[in-house]
Amino acid sequence: MKVIFAGGGTGGHLMVGLSTAEEIRFRFHDAKIVFFGTGKEFEKRCVEQRGFQFRQTSAKEWKKSWKHIFTFVGALFIGVVESLVEMRKLKPDIVIGLGGYASAAPIIAAKLLSIPSVLLEQNVIPGKANRFLSRWVDEIYCHWRGSVKWFSKAKIVRVTGTPIRKDILYSKKMCPSGKFGLSHSKKTLLITGGSQGAQAINEVILRCLPRLELLSNELQIIHCTGEYSYKTVKAAYEQTKIDAFVCSFLDDMGSALTMADLIVCRAGATTIAEITAIGIPAILIPYPYAADNHQYWNAMELVSNGGGYLLQQFDLTPEKLIELITDLLHNKEKYDRMKMFNKGMGIPNATVCVVDSICRVISLKNAEFVLTIG
Repeated sequence: MKVIFAGGGTGGHLMVGLSTAEEIRFRFHDAKIVFFGTGKEFEKRCVEQRGFQFRQTSAKEWKKSWKHIFTFVGALFIGVVESLVEMRKLKPDIVIGLGGYASAAPIIAAKLLSIPSVLLEQNVIPGKANRFLSRWVDEIYCHWRGSVKWFSKAKIVRVTGTPIRKDILYSKKMCPSGKFGLSHSKKTLLITGGSQGAQAINEVILRCLPRLELLSNELQIIHCTGEYSYKTVKAAYEQTKIDAFVCSFLDDMGSALTMADLIVCRAGATTIAEITAIGIPAILIPYPYAADNHQYWNAMELVSNGGGYLLQQFDLTPEKLIELITDLLHNKEKYDRMKMFNKGMGIPNATVCVVDSICRVISLKNAEFVLTIG
């Protein structure tokens, strides 16, 4: 089997692709899997660390200005040509779009070459790229039933859930603590702003540290800061008695999630899929500038089902955040109820379901080809 994954730009898109790719490799040991992505260094690193090939394609983000429109169209044209050349060499059985502007050119190239293609969509409100490309692919796999209405021009839309990494599902709780230099006996608070970090979250946590230090006998922290705040945040923790592991990027988010008792995070779709699969009570702070405010609607799906708290960025204060953290740490009944509701929303078999569907699309296309030749 030969498979191309197209897209990226954020850790959420990329991790969904990597989870799917690992399931394909598990089933087909000789599968050739190539990722077409952006020039962001973390994409290349994450892909190649897992033993897959990476190709950078020309792509520019869509922005509403004449200058950017011409740049976008030019990059899209070049990206389509690059993708056509690569696909003629690779001869893939299928192209899988992960969302984001980098998925457009490879999906268009697949359509021009009559190669089957599918899209993965994790958000309640689908991204612009997937909405645009939906009319040209064979199938779309989404996480939320509310997403289906956005794909009125698509051939087939399936609600499969979002593929998540096996290490998140199958790691043992006691295994990761040594990796982070932390304790088995303390509760673990995981703080992350996603692959890009979150300056607003980092800043409010720094202001929370004196209050969090009062909980240091029972609480330890894993804090993924993003690239730009790492040194400042790490230095601040070193001035406290809090047991903490501070990093700029977590290559092994699975271990961190497995160890976490509580998470403070953005409301990216992949993050929500992962925390619901495990059942981690969450304090969600949606990124307010996300396209179509989609992180807010992702968060509302979780919060309305009792699996977490929603704290909007304009309401984000040290006092409010500390109040929510201590409430969940000290109210076992509420914590257990939230954990149960949260886990009840999870779709842990999503990866298997998605790969089953992908294999079916390939088989149907092969059968159509045989019938045409015959």
